[in-house]
Parts: sequence; structure tokens; C-alpha cells
Amino acid sequence: MVDLLFYLLLGHFFGDFALQTDRVAAEKQRSLKVLTYHVTLYSLVLMVFLYAGLLLNGQNTFLSITTIWVVVGVFIAHWIQDYLKAFKFNGAKQAFYLDQAMHVFILFVIRIFVYNG
Repeated sequence: MVDLLFYLLLGHFFGDFALQTDRVAAEKQRSLKVLTYHVTLYSLVLMVFLYAGLLLNGQNTFLSITTIWVVVGVFIAHWIQDYLKAFKFNGAKQAFYLDQAMHVFILFVIRIFVYNG
């Protein structure tokens, strides 16, 4: 059985990197609409990987209120972090590293405190 964190990190990789086009990566630095599109896509991809991880770990809690709030929380946190990176720190390389560290930290928190079984 593979730990749920693996699926969360895979979802993060695909949602934040692999499925993000160069155009979206550039435009989300200037457009709140594109930023919101990116975060929506990210959240949906993460939700799919979360669902797979829960099912493969024998947990049928995907459509629970807790899991819905987790996805909503991830959406809000990711949007705020990417907004700060783009509009307050002008996309600086150090901001990118901090942004990614925060994204991964939130996934760790979700795994430890929400899905600790």
C-alpha cells in the first residue's frame, strides 16, 4: 500500500507543472483570471489523485465533507500563494522556491492531520 502523501505529491507535480502550459505559466503572473484557471485545474487534478489514493488505500471517504473542505482549502491556499508570488514578489526565483515549499508543506499537513489513518 502506497502512502496517500505519494498521491498528493503526484497530483501536485501534474497540476502545478506537467499540465501547465508555458502560456498559462506566463499569463498567471499578470491575470487574475488565468491565475484562477490555473488553480482550478490544479485543484481538480489534485482531487483526482487524492481520490485514487484514498480508493487504493481502502478509504471510501472521497465525497465526505472533510475531503470536500480539503480540496476547497487547497484551492484557497494555492490561489493566495500563487497570487503573492506573482503580484507581491514579482515572480522572483526565491519566491518560487518558497511557494513550492509551502504547497508541499500544506500537502504534508493534510496527510498528517486530516488523513492520519
